[in-house]
Amino acid sequence: MEPAELFALGVYDPAAPDAAQRLELLYFLVDLGASADELIQYRENLPQLAGTLAIRGGPVLSVEEIAGRAGVSEKEVRRVVRLAGLPDPEPGARVLTEGFVGLATGMHDVAEVFGEDAGYQLLRVLGSAMARVADAVTSAFVVNVGPAALRDAAAIGLARASVDAASLLPFVPPALDTLFRQQLLTAQRMLDSEADQVGYDTQTLVVGFVDLVGSTELSEQLNAHDLGVTLTTFENIATDTVTAGGGRVIKLIGDEILYTAPDAPAGAAVALALARRFADHPVVPPVRAGLAGGVVLLRDGDAFGPVVNLAARAVKAAPPGQVVATAEVADASGFAHESCGPHTFKGVAEPIALYRLIDG
Repeated sequence: MEPAELFALGVYDPAAPDAAQRLELLYFLVDLGASADELIQYRENLPQLAGTLAIRGGPVLSVEEIAGRAGVSEKEVRRVVRLAGLPDPEPGARVLTEGFVGLATGMHDVAEVFGEDAGYQLLRVLGSAMARVADAVTSAFVVNVGPAALRDAAAIGLARASVDAASLLPFVPPALDTLFRQQLLTAQRMLDSEADQVGYDTQTLVVGFVDLVGSTELSEQLNAHDLGVTLTTFENIATDTVTAGGGRVIKLIGDEILYTAPDAPAGAAVALALARRFADHPVVPPVRAGLAGGVVLLRDGDAFGPVVNLAARAVKAAPPGQVVATAEVADASGFAHESCGPHTFKGVAEPIALYRLIDG
């Protein structure tokens, strides 16, 4: 496009103080494949268009076009889009990458193996997981790359940085494949032929909740950057400690971590190790932990049931820097313990006896 064409589109003003830099940015976007309509649509945020063009890696299609190529109905394509946690496109809007052709086709094969309901539930989980990954990558870019790139007043630096970051995308599919296969190997478990497991998956586990002491006050005292550093440090150390101890991180909930362990000794050792790690940490405040054990319902990578609820309530009864457990877990843990007395919890019919685990 010539400068006159860009001026006619309303995206370039040759009389503006930064006209030369703006023109350089526009030519950069045109070379990436930006259309006139896209330049107009993104005129107030042209660097974002650079990232968009680089990320999608080719043409985008409408629901109608994907349905035609995949040989499925438009209704089925829209169902896939929604279950993946994505906005439902307007009719005729070209916003979906070509990969959706294979995704729409492949869902039929998934349904053949797992059944339609289970297949689409897996799609929900994958969509949710990818949303978290995308958000984490975006946050990393904003925090670590964006500020330096924004020093360029004309934003060409931010546009180039967005394209450079997108150039790393070919690394992601093989990385996801490797990690997914390894996690599947870790998650494998034998079916119990004597148990009625139709429709659900259960295991006997120890569940641990660990949370930061005084996190509310901490969030009021620290600025956003320092709070982010604190939570990231907590999450990294907690995840490493749980994994090293043979446990599995179920989820991180801001200032709290939920994990499972195969037995009481492992679950207790992890909780006590976390209490030690954060007892005198220079950045992260002390933690407290609650443990309970029994049959746990596993679904979509999460854990459910009375045992989980009890562990979540028990942690609130733990003193700062301490670990409390139910009698069964405490007795089987291999650690010395002392009674904290019975506790009454909302939603639990009978008082629960809790015991403080003694490290060492």
